Amino acid sequence: MRIGSKAEHVEIEELERIPEDMPCAGDVNVSVALSFREFSGSYDGVWLELTQMERFISDLKRLDDKRRGSATISSLSPDEFTLEIRSSDATGHMEIEAHLHRHQCSGPRYWPICLKGGFEVQPDNIVQLLSLFKTFIN
Repeated sequence: MRIGSKAEHVEIEELERIPEDMPCAGDVNVSVALSFREFSGSYDGVWLELTQMERFISDLKRLDDKRRGSATISSLSPDEFTLEIRSSDATGHMEIEAHLHRHQCSGPRYWPICLKGGFEVQPDNIVQLLSLFKTFIN
């Protein structure tokens, strides 16, 4: 699912889910693509923890009701992926900030690659995120 516009967006798609009879049941491997106008990147190795997704859904519901505050989710691996949607002013305008980080092997070294940015979104994007993350936990 894509949140935002063609030029500025976050796109998240489920790739794999840990079955109920396994350790870490309910955790989801997702592909994340970010685009901030001329800068973009993607990574298909982001893992989201079930309890973090449940908390994010709860925070999204509160944000949708009040149009104040924020909702944030981070990947299981520290600093690999963070997504935050928050109110940007007292009138209920919303913005998304996202961060994607990974290492790429080139020669004998692993090089850190990072993309971080944000953009304004419509309040109905909260409902889109709710819908997406509910599919991840069901």
